[in-house]
Amino acid sequence: MIVRCYYIWPRFPSLSLSGSVCALNCIHCGRHYLSCMTPATTPDALYSLACELETGGARGLLLSGGCDTRGRMLNLRKLLPAIKRIKRDTDLILKLHTGLVDKELAEGIVEAEVDVASMEFVGADESVRDVFGLPFGMESYLDTFLNLSEAGMKHISPHIAVGLQFGKLLGEFNALNLIKKHFQPESIAIIVLRPTKGTPLEHVAPPTPREVGRVTAHARKLFPGKKILLGSLRPRLRGTHKGDTTGAGDRDIGEMARSGVPGHEDQRLALELAALNNGMNAIELPSPGFLKVLRQRGHRIMKIHGYGVLPRKYEEKTGYEWID
Repeated sequence: MIVRCYYIWPRFPSLSLSGSVCALNCIHCGRHYLSCMTPATTPDALYSLACELETGGARGLLLSGGCDTRGRMLNLRKLLPAIKRIKRDTDLILKLHTGLVDKELAEGIVEAEVDVASMEFVGADESVRDVFGLPFGMESYLDTFLNLSEAGMKHISPHIAVGLQFGKLLGEFNALNLIKKHFQPESIAIIVLRPTKGTPLEHVAPPTPREVGRVTAHARKLFPGKKILLGSLRPRLRGTHKGDTTGAGDRDIGEMARSGVPGHEDQRLALELAALNNGMNAIELPSPGFLKVLRQRGHRIMKIHGYGVLPRKYEEKTGYEWID
């Protein structure tokens, strides 16, 4: 089996269309991840930065940022003409985190020639209210994907966040079932709650590898032959996470011991193996131990310079090589 391993930097930098501003301040993020992106909040700044990055070797851009109190991406509407100009004047691949979109905005995104539209698909009303602080339910997320699809967006990538509800499973299977009912995406990204320092969920126990495996297995069952990706947003620290007293991943650790992998206390590797054993065939930023397991099992390893949700037709453009 071929396992696609994606390495985002430096060829696919992240830009925030809102800078450090977000009106939501979701309890699992607390605007923390905006600080990891380069701000580009005006049309001229966005266009100039895109051209500069391409000259420096970038193959694509992640366009993301904060949202308003209704979950809509700040500045996105006013920046769509600049995004279209970037597509006209550069050879960059554009991946957009859309936020919630209505029909008009969905049509604007398609008109701007965005290559990939991605967003979390939340399958529980409680998570929309309790985590994102939005005053409505999951139907707004379903509507966003329907609006993008009906507008003609060719590549839509749902992200399923495992453990979003304070580290517990709630709505993940429902989200996958709804995607199966309404869409046939080329890829499904599995991301995992990462307790982030300085947020209200800092000390929450993340989902166990077994729980991640259950969600991955359901995704594989519903979407045979598709790319099931373990995304970069997941706990990636060695050892048991602070506050985790559940004995997470005991059987997965046993599997690692049988595989001869050193450091079998590594919960990062336990999570990666749980996903692999349950049908995952693509991963962003794999651990060295995971690559060792792939070699031991005889998998072919493809190193790709970009985001995992990109359609396979872009792999030549971003660049790739085979790992021995």
